[in-house]
Amino acid sequence: MPSPKQKTQKIQPLIKIRKLQLDQETMRLNQIKLKREEAAQALMQSQRTYIEGVDKLNRERQSPERKMLPALEQGVDFAKAQWYQRLMALRAVEEEERRQFMMVAEAQKKMKMLEHLDERYGEQHTKHMKIQEQKQLDEFAITMNRRKDWE
Repeated sequence: MPSPKQKTQKIQPLIKIRKLQLDQETMRLNQIKLKREEAAQALMQSQRTYIEGVDKLNRERQSPERKMLPALEQGVDFAKAQWYQRLMALRAVEEEERRQFMMVAEAQKKMKMLEHLDERYGEQHTKHMKIQEQKQLDEFAITMNRRKDWE
């Protein structure tokens, strides 16, 4: 059976690996957050474009000439379709972000589990060392007592 010190030495590389995994998952989550922010900005831009197009279309409908009406209607339809596409893209990125957040939480859980195990092994090692030290002190005291008896 391995000693607590050997257990601690074996678990250290695993902790480093879990830390790297956690860092990678966190980095990926941060990248997704940036992607979500970009998608949200694109969605807002599409919304502004759509609203401006609707305003222009309404003004054209109220004017007596109405020469640009078909072109403006097509432009508004395009802006609405683009707005919807960007909304769906944002929702997809948000779903990806939720999944990645779960991955980070799982990586943190695994990391904490190994850290807790390492602490427990460390406590066992300390306890083992205290027991060994006490045994040595006892043996030393017995040896000293025997020497006094011989003298």
